[in-house]
Amino acid sequence: MLSLYNFDGKSILSNGGKKVSIIGAGQLGSRYLQGLSKCQNHLRIYVQDISSESLLQAERRWKEVDGPSTHHEVSFHAKIKQYLQQLDLAIISTAAHNRPEVVRELTRHSAVHYWIIEKVLAQSPQGLEEIRIHVGDALAWVNTPRRTVPWHQRIKTQLQLNSPLHLTVAGGPWGLACNAVHFLDLMAWWSGESLVTVGSDQLEDCWTKAKRAGYWEIYGTLTATFSGGSTAKLISGASGDPTYLIQLTDGNGTWRIDEGKGAAVCTDGTEIPGRLAFQSEMTAALVDGILDTGDCKLPTLDASIAIHRVFIDAMLEHWRRHNDPAATFIPIT
Repeated sequence: MLSLYNFDGKSILSNGGKKVSIIGAGQLGSRYLQGLSKCQNHLRIYVQDISSESLLQAERRWKEVDGPSTHHEVSFHAKIKQYLQQLDLAIISTAAHNRPEVVRELTRHSAVHYWIIEKVLAQSPQGLEEIRIHVGDALAWVNTPRRTVPWHQRIKTQLQLNSPLHLTVAGGPWGLACNAVHFLDLMAWWSGESLVTVGSDQLEDCWTKAKRAGYWEIYGTLTATFSGGSTAKLISGASGDPTYLIQLTDGNGTWRIDEGKGAAVCTDGTEIPGRLAFQSEMTAALVDGILDTGDCKLPTLDASIAIHRVFIDAMLEHWRRHNDPAATFIPIT
């Protein structure tokens, strides 16, 4: 286990650099690590995962971006208690089922200044509250990043907000249970409104096993209403390609947004091309910004919990109605 040395064998027991931890070194966590290689700040990075395979994957991906040749220092750990007592930033990219436990465990051993936490935040209302309690007064943000994307920021500047917005996201099996919170957050930001209700009555009765073991997905239509009258309709079919199109109606016309093709076209003739960046591309600017200014454009933990709470309540109610009446959590990630 590379807990004391980086990949070229040089000792990394120095105390220099901003101390950053990645908890969860799987697909997403290893992409965070790649992104950190481009940070301007000198970083002392601690990568933790209980899976040795995930740690080896993170090592490979660190080498893919020539991480060992950068000015950053990296070590890999199987246990959180191997960390130092002070962390400038913790990135929590574990699966949702144990995220509250991971946050609690980290705060037992380390004082964390800033947090970035992945969605879905937790699988139950209790889990959401546990995260909030254990993060405490530290500044924390949740990685639903569309509001940070320059393309979506440009679209926002063109929206006519003299009447409510109406959003539809529709396509094949794009992972509604897993990804709905991204679009609920995007709509809250675009509209400037708060999420009020989520309706699950148009979802299919039967849940299906997700590709990731232990998790489940659902098809059908999820509806949402916001405080100013804006609405969202999220539709995921059971067949076809796992793609989707976004349709957004404002006070002026209707936007058709294809994130896969990088095209946004309004019925008034306005066109705004753009793209969604990969996590490995977004991480450096995000982390440098937080470390340098103490702020970023991601939603705060409190703002995201408010959205998550409405969403989790609706999905848990549907799961209880069709699967387990006594369930205390919803197995999505």
